[in-house]
Amino acid sequence: ENTTEASVQDTLEKTTLVTEKIQIPKTFKILDETEGDLDKDGIPEKVIVYDTEKETDLGTERQIYIYKNNNGKWEFWKKAIGAVLPSQHGGMMGDPFEEISIERNCIVINHFGGSRQKWNYTHRFRYQEGDFQLIGATVNFGSPCDYFETMDYNLSNGKINYEKETEDCENDTSKVEKEEMV
Repeated sequence: ENTTEASVQDTLEKTTLVTEKIQIPKTFKILDETEGDLDKDGIPEKVIVYDTEKETDLGTERQIYIYKNNNGKWEFWKKAIGAVLPSQHGGMMGDPFEEISIERNCIVINHFGGSRQKWNYTHRFRYQEGDFQLIGATVNFGSPCDYFETMDYNLSNGKINYEKETEDCENDTSKVEKEEMV
């Protein structure tokens, strides 16, 4: 048991040391970070979402920095501006940024916002042809006790899945319509 605990502790310490070597740009704050293999080379990359504190019309600008692991050191690889919405883009809900993750070698970004009518966006980016490209988006919007519409766009195959759920809270009923478009 002690060997396993020591091994886990060593791994945690090494991970912490690697993370500490990333130079965070001045005035930036980390909002979220994740690790996973984005270029299918078997070595995980690190993706960090920064709040830049740079003011825009809708709050502060966010930027994504992607780092490659080179022999235990994180080296800057790519940067994206605009993929993460500004800090006040969520309307009455405030900051729309929920999280960033890596799923099936893709960067996945989730946002949420609105007031009475709520919305959430999921965007998927894949590294292909030497850059990160938007390959899919899911947009959901609507109001409780009224309707919710979901459109799922697959930009790789050109398909769009549409779903509308109508909700009647007074009568405790709901109806779902689905359609696939090409």
